Amino acid sequence: MGKPVAQASAEQGIEYTIYTFDYPDKGKTSDNKWEKQGTLHEMKEALDKAEELYKSGEYHKIEVKQKYFDKKKNRNIDMTLKILEKKKKREITALMVMVFAVLCGSIAFGVTYLLSQNG
Repeated sequence: MGKPVAQASAEQGIEYTIYTFDYPDKGKTSDNKWEKQGTLHEMKEALDKAEELYKSGEYHKIEVKQKYFDKKKNRNIDMTLKILEKKKKREITALMVMVFAVLCGSIAFGVTYLLSQNG
């Protein structure tokens, strides 16, 4: 019978690393940063952990990266396996509201003008 998947992955040197990304709080000047949350040898376990972190709502972005050594090419292969990301909410600013109001006013003026010319 074959080896369990986790044991086979560990023997082949396959690692699944979870990184989280968070924005600084408003008003703080610290830079955005990636933080390594851990390295696992089983893909399902790593993806489950990433989902758990995503559902916690504490991070804006979570990536699971797979890393292994390719014997044929004699180099490490590092690739992103999955990205979980919150969509940034855009704040409606006063400028956007003003531009929208001017646009609507211009359209209303144009329609009124065209109707008055044809009547």
